[in-house]
This record gives sequence, structure tokens and C-alpha cells, in this order.
Amino acid sequence: MTSFLTFALLLAGASGEGNGLSFQAQLGYEPALLIRGDDYRRGVIGGGLPNLDGFCYHSHSLASKVGIQTRTGWEMKATLGLTSSIINHGSSNLNLPNDSLGNPWLSSSTDWHSIEFRVGAEVGHRIGFSWDEGDVYLGLEGIWGKFLGKDSLHKNNPESVQDDLRIIHVTSTVKGLQWYIGVSVPVVSFSRFSICLNPLLKGGFITEQSTDIPPDAEWKGPYTLPKCGVALGLTLNYNGGKNK
Repeated sequence: MTSFLTFALLLAGASGEGNGLSFQAQLGYEPALLIRGDDYRRGVIGGGLPNLDGFCYHSHSLASKVGIQTRTGWEMKATLGLTSSIINHGSSNLNLPNDSLGNPWLSSSTDWHSIEFRVGAEVGHRIGFSWDEGDVYLGLEGIWGKFLGKDSLHKNNPESVQDDLRIIHVTSTVKGLQWYIGVSVPVVSFSRFSICLNPLLKGGFITEQSTDIPPDAEWKGPYTLPKCGVALGLTLNYNGGKNK
């Protein structure tokens, strides 16, 4: 975080109007709908009907960007972000051994919650709309973070009417890559600031690196979660080269 702020200050100092560069900065919020993939897919609901929520998951991101824009409209930015993803009723990433009678433990559902940090770079170009200026951009980011899971498992108990229930809390470390292409569409402008909508197409993945599970369990991983889907961001932008 300190190096990111230092980089921002260096860019601001280097982007004077005399050399044809202008300082750019952005803060934004970005909800997204992404594909679960095979490792976390839930499948179908009652009656065999397709379940959209079983094939997709939601993520919410906060992001900041700093960079420069050239006189010809090209942009280069560094990116820093924080993402939280929620995957309800997903697949378990562990197996428990059968009991002494051979009865298996079955996972009824696993609820996952991720915390992901992102750092990367972005290149773009200014585009004009009839009412203002926006840009089109392409970015690549590295991701690292944690997956927190709550796994509910049940096992048949012949001595009881109800099944035995066991709750296991899982923590996995994850790493991966994400790339995206987007368009910044200005909605409101005031002085050198603007509020923009940012529709994006996303791709990428994160993969489990290790996991913390009970000693009697077997890890089924590493699991891979796609980062592919669509997003719509809302950003506050500063353009140091825009006329007041």
C-alpha cells in the first residue's frame, strides 16, 4: 500500500502540462456476476430445473487507480483493489473417512467467502462521447487472498432417527490472475472530476494453494475458481489534463 502511494506521488510530480502528460486517478466500486466453474458448481434445483445461482456467484470490489495520460490520449495506470466473493451452497473441498460400519460422510453444502487483494496494470485510450470524454481500457492483475468455508456434512446413524451432523470450518490460501476489458462512460462531470459507469468483461482464475482442514480429512483440492463474467462499476475520476 505504501509503495502504491509513493508511485502515485511520483506520477503526479512527473505529469506536468509542459511535458504533455496529465495525472489520472480513480476510485470505484464494482459488483460482478461471475461463473462458478466445475469445482464450485451446485447444479440444479428441485425438479431438475437449471439454477442460475448454482452456476454463478457474486463479487464486490473496491479499486483505486493512478496513472498518466499522454497528449495523444493513451493512458497507463497502476491498479490496487480489494474483492469479496460469496459462493453459497458450493462443493466441499474435503472428504471424511467412513465410520466403522462403512457409513459415509456426505456434504450437504459448503458456503464460501473469499477475501482477495489485487495489484496490476492497465492500458487504455481516451474516447469521445457527444457530451463528454471517457476511455476504453484493458488490464491485468495478480490476485492473492483467502477462502473461508463452512462445510456441513451428515452421516446416517442407524441408532437415531436423525443423521449425525458435523460442521467443519475450512481456510484455503488462493492465488491467481485476472484480466478485463472495459469502457468508462461519463455520467456527471464537474471541473476535472467525473462520475462514470464502467461496464466490463472479465476473465481469469484463482487456485487453492493450501488448505487448513481437520487431520482426519482428505483434501480434494486444489480447486480452481474462474473469474469470468460481467461487471458494472461506478467510479469517481480525476483528470489532471482536463480544462477547468
